[in-house]
Amino acid sequence: MRKRFVLSLAPGWSERARISIVRSVVWFLLALPLAARSQEEAAEDLERELEQELAAVVRPAAPSALLPDISVVGTFDAAWFSDEPTPRLPAHEPFHRGPQLQELELGFRSSVDPFVRADVFLAVSLEGIEVEQAYVTTLALPAGLRLRVGQFYAPFGRFNQLHYLEVTPFADQPLVNRRFFGGEQLRGLGLEVSYLLPLPFYAELVGAALSADNAVSFGVPAVEVRRPRDLLGVARLATAFDLGDRLTLLAGASYANGPNATGGLPETDRNRTQVWGADFAVRLRDAASRAYTALQAEWMTRRATVPGGGFLQGGAYLWLVRRFDARWEAAIRADLMGLPTGRAFGDPHLGERDDESLPAASTHEHGAVGEFLEPVRQRRLGVSVSHYPSEFQRIRLQANHDFLPAEGRGVWEAFVQYQFVIGSHGAHVF
Repeated sequence: MRKRFVLSLAPGWSERARISIVRSVVWFLLALPLAARSQEEAAEDLERELEQELAAVVRPAAPSALLPDISVVGTFDAAWFSDEPTPRLPAHEPFHRGPQLQELELGFRSSVDPFVRADVFLAVSLEGIEVEQAYVTTLALPAGLRLRVGQFYAPFGRFNQLHYLEVTPFADQPLVNRRFFGGEQLRGLGLEVSYLLPLPFYAELVGAALSADNAVSFGVPAVEVRRPRDLLGVARLATAFDLGDRLTLLAGASYANGPNATGGLPETDRNRTQVWGADFAVRLRDAASRAYTALQAEWMTRRATVPGGGFLQGGAYLWLVRRFDARWEAAIRADLMGLPTGRAFGDPHLGERDDESLPAASTHEHGAVGEFLEPVRQRRLGVSVSHYPSEFQRIRLQANHDFLPAEGRGVWEAFVQYQFVIGSHGAHVF
């Protein structure tokens, strides 16, 4: 019967071919239930995976996942001066003999949602606590745009935008930044807009409108702003070029314009301060290690109009840094105030002191002028050596010679600085 059945299926075929066909049919029929069972198992596995993913979405986040990144950076120093220190405002720089808490910085950083990030930095000192910076930054605007709103360092120059105690090679500020912006640097409440230019190299254009409550060069606090001209306007162009695998060049130009405090609020249209700046930095990385060499320079000039005339003053600094390895770094810096040579215009008696007991101001028939608006000639040379026991600690030794030609005196300065980092703050370069 079987032979007849096979013959009827394929007349004229060989018996071996007919048997092979029958075997194939039988194996196919036997495999159907197994295939169906495999498909059912795959469907069950997929269903379990979907249930797990849905449960993960619905499950509330752990409390720790909702906390921002929190950090603490403590900076302490001990200072020595051979004579009365050259003029500076009590802030984060060493300004008296003996130990000093330069700053205890508390940082809080987190994404608010996929579109905005928030950063808050509080500065704690022996005098109290202040909001150093607190701002939100957009993350997903189109066309290369970015907004920043809150209190932040003005986008002027290279040094002013840094938390300098943490990321620069010295324990104090360059002279030109000290004279033009003071110990708290140039910052305020306002809005910043930046645009990444569509060029074959990095180029960013930044503009900001801030409260002009920097009392050194400007002077209208946020609570006294009544009109747009009471604000400080800042513009900056920043560029970067890769000159090979190991060499990078950064260059920028900045401009600031705002009212100063010499004439009070009714005079902000006439009594204004303008600051121009240019800066560059070159960084050469070693090919086979973390060592690098960096050169940075910045020049600024300021024109301040005050009742009866005004002042013109310029200054610059240049520093060279050599990072030998993960643990050692050395730097040298030169500062010069007098590029261009400071001069007064308008009232020929502008800037003359009528009362030597008033070291912080000059007086004349039109009113008072802040000391740091007046031109000064000053030179300083400094060196520093830094040791990093780990990426979360730094010990620094620094020596300066500060010279005031008009007074015919020089002051030797020596600082010992210690800094630690805890929390999620970025570690020192190591």
